[in-house]
Amino acid sequence: MTGHAQFYFKPAVGEQIETIVHTETDKRTAICGTVLDKADKPVESALVLLFRIADEKEELIYRTFTDKSGFFVFGPLEYDVLHLIRIYKNSVKLRELEIRTD
Repeated sequence: MTGHAQFYFKPAVGEQIETIVHTETDKRTAICGTVLDKADKPVESALVLLFRIADEKEELIYRTFTDKSGFFVFGPLEYDVLHLIRIYKNSVKLRELEIRTD
């Protein structure tokens, strides 16, 4: 992956701006995406689950919800590892239980 930089600036009247931007190589991996409905409209608050696949078993490693633009992101990710993403909207209720073996 190559480096990336972004910045905002607002010049004043008659101002001349000079800048130098250095980026470093970023070796982290990530996946970014947008969830759209059948009409290509963004889906807000969709549940997005990321699984790591090893020995044909799924291990849930991250979960998030889409923002109002349908956007989600996961990272950093392990490279050279198979991953699976599942997306749910209004069809699943997740509930965590705390189990004690006193």
